[in-house]
Amino acid sequence: MALHSIETVNFNISFVLGVRSAQLRSTQLRDLIYKAGEREVQERPANKASVTAVYIDHKTGTEHRFSRTITVSSEKSGSSTYSINDKVVKWEEYQATLEGFAILVKAKNFLVFQGDVEAVASQNPNALSKLIDQISGSLELAGEYEKKKAAYLDASKQSNDQVIKRRVINGEIKDFKQQKSEMEEFDRLCKERDEQVVHFLLWKLFHIEARLAQHTEAIRAKSDGLADLRAKAAELDEAVKQARREYTQATREVTRVDRELKEKEKEKEDNQLPKLTECEERIKYLETRRAKQQSSRTAVLKERAAKETEIKKLEQKLAVVTEAQKELLAKKQALSPVMTLSDEDQKEYHTIKAECLAKCPREREIVKNLTRDLKNKTNKLLQYEDHLQQCQNRHRKLDHEYEDAVNKNTTLENKIDGQTRELTRAEKQLQEVQAERARHLQTETELKEKLTDCLKQISEAGAAKQETETEARNRAMGETLRRIFPGVKGRLYELCSPIARKHETAVRVVLGRNLEAVVVDTEQTAIDCVEYLKNQRIGRATFIPLDTISVQAVNERFRNLAKGARLAIDLIKYEPVYERAMQYACGSAIICDSLQIARHVVYDKNNQVKAVTLDGTMIHKGGNITGGVSGLDNSRKFDEREIQALRRAQEEILAQIRENSKNQPRNTDESLTADIKRLKDERQLSKDELRATDDRMKGIMEELKVLAKKEKALQAQVEQCRKEVAAIEAELKTAEAVIDATEDTIFNSFCRRIGVKNIREYEGYQLEVHQKTSEEQEQLEITLSRIQHQISFETSQLEGLLERLSSLEDAALKTKDSYEEQLELKAELESQIEAMDAQVVEIEARRAELVAAQDEKSKAMAEAKKQASRATKELDDITKEIGTRNDEIEKLGSDRLSIYRRCKLESIALPLLQGNLRRVPIDEVMRPAAAMDIDGQEETQQAMQVDNYGIEIDYEELEEDERVDGGPDMERELEERIEKLKTRIEAMTPKTRSIEKLEEVEARLREHEKEFEAARKLAKQTKDEFTEIKNMRVDLFTKAYTHISQKIDEVYKALTIGRSSPMGGVAYLSLEDPEEPYLHGIKYHAMPPMKRFRDMDQLSGGEKTMAALALLFAVHSYQPSPFFVLDEVDAALDNTNVARIAAYVRSKAGPELQFVVISLKGTFYEQAAGLVGIYRDNAWGGTKSLTLDLNQYAE
Repeated sequence: MALHSIETVNFNISFVLGVRSAQLRSTQLRDLIYKAGEREVQERPANKASVTAVYIDHKTGTEHRFSRTITVSSEKSGSSTYSINDKVVKWEEYQATLEGFAILVKAKNFLVFQGDVEAVASQNPNALSKLIDQISGSLELAGEYEKKKAAYLDASKQSNDQVIKRRVINGEIKDFKQQKSEMEEFDRLCKERDEQVVHFLLWKLFHIEARLAQHTEAIRAKSDGLADLRAKAAELDEAVKQARREYTQATREVTRVDRELKEKEKEKEDNQLPKLTECEERIKYLETRRAKQQSSRTAVLKERAAKETEIKKLEQKLAVVTEAQKELLAKKQALSPVMTLSDEDQKEYHTIKAECLAKCPREREIVKNLTRDLKNKTNKLLQYEDHLQQCQNRHRKLDHEYEDAVNKNTTLENKIDGQTRELTRAEKQLQEVQAERARHLQTETELKEKLTDCLKQISEAGAAKQETETEARNRAMGETLRRIFPGVKGRLYELCSPIARKHETAVRVVLGRNLEAVVVDTEQTAIDCVEYLKNQRIGRATFIPLDTISVQAVNERFRNLAKGARLAIDLIKYEPVYERAMQYACGSAIICDSLQIARHVVYDKNNQVKAVTLDGTMIHKGGNITGGVSGLDNSRKFDEREIQALRRAQEEILAQIRENSKNQPRNTDESLTADIKRLKDERQLSKDELRATDDRMKGIMEELKVLAKKEKALQAQVEQCRKEVAAIEAELKTAEAVIDATEDTIFNSFCRRIGVKNIREYEGYQLEVHQKTSEEQEQLEITLSRIQHQISFETSQLEGLLERLSSLEDAALKTKDSYEEQLELKAELESQIEAMDAQVVEIEARRAELVAAQDEKSKAMAEAKKQASRATKELDDITKEIGTRNDEIEKLGSDRLSIYRRCKLESIALPLLQGNLRRVPIDEVMRPAAAMDIDGQEETQQAMQVDNYGIEIDYEELEEDERVDGGPDMERELEERIEKLKTRIEAMTPKTRSIEKLEEVEARLREHEKEFEAARKLAKQTKDEFTEIKNMRVDLFTKAYTHISQKIDEVYKALTIGRSSPMGGVAYLSLEDPEEPYLHGIKYHAMPPMKRFRDMDQLSGGEKTMAALALLFAVHSYQPSPFFVLDEVDAALDNTNVARIAAYVRSKAGPELQFVVISLKGTFYEQAAGLVGIYRDNAWGGTKSLTLDLNQYAE
């Protein structure tokens, strides 16, 4: 039985050499058995098939028979049996024997299937790497490599874990050793802290008593002269009202004149200036147009003169050629028949010539052949010389073109530089005009914004006055509390600020009712402040004590809810000490960039969180929405002095607006923009022309290089042909000498009679005269026709130039008329603008007089307000200072009582000279202060007295500098001493069981040392084993890759070299990772001759095939099998490439390497040493072969 296969030859070879059935287009072995027909299968079912390959070792001449047999039973798909020299062996021995002859079954280094060639070239880098990995034998170590690599990584991990564990145990031992010494240090620091607390309280009490005495004395000094100040203030208020009425009347007059001035300026700006600008632009355009027309006319005139000169020269040439024709005709007619023979002489000549032709037949045959060869060689020489002359002419022409291109390139570069300078100048001028205009517009916008703000403040001054006074009272209350109670830090909004202005509204909404809350250090300070406000009846406030306020932790999940949504507390800046207050006020509220984001966070994501947008819209935790806030009121205090200052600012701004409007540039920038666009277009055209010139220069240089190579080759061919012609001429001369001698003997008497040296002189003269005359006549006719055609062409060109010159002159005349009309219009518009400017100057003079009068009235009103304000401020300052000092006395008394209570509650022993802390009340609120009567004045003008509970303290312990310095720096220094001690104490936290734990940890360390040493040894062992197998794979792979990469360029050049490409193509391999190349890819690049570099998938089918064959031959050369089967590898190749492949195969074939090629190309198989044909024999029911040994035939 035969194998069931279409490609019988290559499939049978693959089958007998052990290729798997899956690679032979079959899933089961039984499918490989050939079935002749349905009837034969039923009568005699096929259940066995075999293929035998006979291999003859060229070194020893020994014959080896390799057989593979398929046996199929009814239950199974089939099994294979292998035998060597008719002896059944196992597959492993069968494969090893094949590998001994360099036949690698897995790598298939003996066969290339049909259709696999392009796939080889197009395969990805990893597949190519796997191919070399398999060829080199490195792939057989892959399993052991992966196993040892996994063992090495696992051992390394275990070793690292042991190192970390050991480090942790050592850290624990160190910690327990430190804990013992901390116990002793803890007791010492507690004692030192208590001593520093007593010292700090003594310092505070000393300076409280000193400030009480100071405030009481100051109140007594400020209580005189209040009645006289009140009377003076009332008199000055009346003077202010009269000055305000006079100033208002002057302001109305100035406003009326401003309106009149603005109308005049608006008329000029809206009507006259735009017309003038348009006229100037038109004039500039017409000037440019006239210049261009004049330039064009000059160029046409110059071209016309050149054309006329050229026509005259051509007419002169025509006359010369015509005269030459006449002379040739006369010469031809005057030629005498010097060598003309009579009829009898002609008859005798032909008789003798026939006799000569019968002589020397061998020499005449030689002359005939040599003459034919000489003609062919001469024609070939002429062709080569003609091609060489064409190349040289082309070379000279290209040299001239390159020189012209260089000159043109230089001209264009100079032109572009000039255009760039002109463009830069125009752009700079445009930028200056636009900048000037933008500056004026910006100034006008800023002035209008200032004016709007000023008018708004003036209009809001009256309405905001009452609200400003309330805010002032609140601010004064806050300042009073800060002076009296050091623990008061300030109102919440004073202690923080948004990180960006856009967040101000949202932050104020988030803070809400806590915005005005007062932040204090302790709850006791808050209680004292509330008591003080109740007693003094000066307002209400909310307090946030930092020590006891309840704060919920911020939900960290809200920090990344959505893009554009951030926690409110992250959007404000504050001191770290106030963080608890900020957390209390902000909570987990978020600020969103838009309402859509807020809805998405609350509704779509179902988060119960307070969300506020930038415009103040708030979505509560319950889902309710409250409207946005357009702007929170930042009220200011307005008084009459500020209002007058705002009015003066208004007048100054209006004057600046008028001055800015007058100084604005009048000319628009349309003309500059047009010039810039024109210059850019011209420069771009020049750049395009320069780029084209550069490309042309590059093309010329490339063509010159090609021509140089071509000239060199043609020169060599010409020299060779000349040598061959000289050799033929020498042979021809020898043969002709024999014939000439015979003819001279026969024609001797005839030549003497007609008067020639020999018969050849007569024959040569007749032919030469006729040929020379015809050639001269033909050349003159060609020259005459060419000159007449050129004259006709130049004449038509001249007529076109004359028509163009006429149209240019007409256009120039029209442009001149338009230019003169625009000049007249410009003069008229300038006259009208000058008249308007004169009117504006007159109005401005009247306004200046009115403004001066207004300023006098304003100064008078300001002076009256200044005097009234000064008197009122003096009265308010004295009253406020007395109240402030009484508040400070009460605050100091409260502070002293707080210190007494603390010492009593905490059992702090103060050094006393008199009294006892038992008299100090604990729960009772400080008793109201008793005022000290000063000459029967009002209550606010009396100094208050606070109770000291009969206590006198001994301040002997205080240093001199501590008695003198009662400022915040000293207080901070004393508090820092206490805080440092507290911090050290709180950070110590000593432990009692540290010794017992220390012994346990040391025992664990000893036990761990054994495990650590075992893991380290295992890691080193596995690393050494892995390194060994890795180096083996790298060495095998590198050896194969180095050989193939060095061989592939040589093979590719051999396959692509030709007459047009004597150097051939270029091919090379490159590794993606030289460290472990088998884990990564290998890139294959092939560049066909005379083509630029491209990726492999962009090559044509033939180019891919040539590149793939080069790769296959290079791979095969590493471990070459004794035979190589190529299955229709030339399918995609043209005849030229097929011939190259055939030549390469023929050059490599020999005793050590046999090529078996399946091909349908005659160009290929006609180069073979022998042919094998496969045909179907229906009678036999299978295929048979025919062979033909081509070595018996001559090439």
